[in-house]
Amino acid sequence: MPKVSFIVAAYNIENYIKKCIDSLMNQTLQDIEIIVVNDGSTDDTLLEIKETCKKDDRISIIDQKNAGVMRAREEGFKASSGEYVLFVDGDDWLTEDAAEVLYNKAEQSDYDIVCYNFIYTDGEKNKKNYTKQEYEKITGEKFLNMVMTNKIMPSLWSKLIKRKFIIEKDVTFPNGIAKAQDLAFSCSLGIHLPNACVVDEYLYFYFNSRINSVSNTISPLLLEVEKATSFVRKQLKEHNMLETHKEEFEYLAFTHNFNKDMIYINKNKFSKVLYKKWRSMRIDINKNKYFKELIKGEPFKAKVILKIVVRNYFLGSIFYNMYSLYTFIIKRPNTV
Repeated sequence: MPKVSFIVAAYNIENYIKKCIDSLMNQTLQDIEIIVVNDGSTDDTLLEIKETCKKDDRISIIDQKNAGVMRAREEGFKASSGEYVLFVDGDDWLTEDAAEVLYNKAEQSDYDIVCYNFIYTDGEKNKKNYTKQEYEKITGEKFLNMVMTNKIMPSLWSKLIKRKFIIEKDVTFPNGIAKAQDLAFSCSLGIHLPNACVVDEYLYFYFNSRINSVSNTISPLLLEVEKATSFVRKQLKEHNMLETHKEEFEYLAFTHNFNKDMIYINKNKFSKVLYKKWRSMRIDINKNKYFKELIKGEPFKAKVILKIVVRNYFLGSIFYNMYSLYTFIIKRPNTV
């Protein structure tokens, strides 16, 4: 049994997949397996995978019809045999000591999940993720609370996970969701109360410069976030945890369904649709303790706009545009 299984989801990334796989083959921890799932790519991704994988017999390839990243991960997981699994997006890469650092940490206290920091990169410039995670040990429901309140990144690729934990707890892979699948899966992990920790190590390079990537595109996919939050709500209800985590869920619904898109208010055609979906939840977010904490450090004008916009889209958009114009005029350099 290998110590770590890397599960790589790949779709139309012919120019990036080699760097990803190379970073896994060169891990200082040698006792690993690498499972690469080609999710129905229409470019030369599969060819690149096959060429790169000739170098290492620890690599296996799954070629499937396009079914989405979560289905690709699930199929890779089913084929895995490692003590721990680490899901990797095929256009990203890891530091050479990532598996060794994470495995040693996991074994230290028999952790189910080890979270870690990452670096945003466009291939040339690097930027460390802005949220410094300082939590050494996380037990009970604390992991779930921290994921739901954005204190732990929901990204699946930022976690080493004990394979047996996923199997024995029958953790659900949230298929049929085109955006925020990682949030849904991370909450599903948290519902089963893992023994977890966070290490203050930057071990993963998140590549984010492709113009057409999902995270960079304002599109109907924004509306898919509601499916993810509905999945979380259903999971919480099934495990009799919805009432005890009411504030955390309401904050999650706010930050993922509405707040992230607020900066685009009146700037794209999906803002109003998202707002209506948000209002249909009938959540009074102004009373939420996490929301109060969120706006505590905001400038006064930003607080006012935010409090207005969560109650009335039309008034909020007017105040937002007035504030944007004011900011532009004040900050505009003098001209002769």
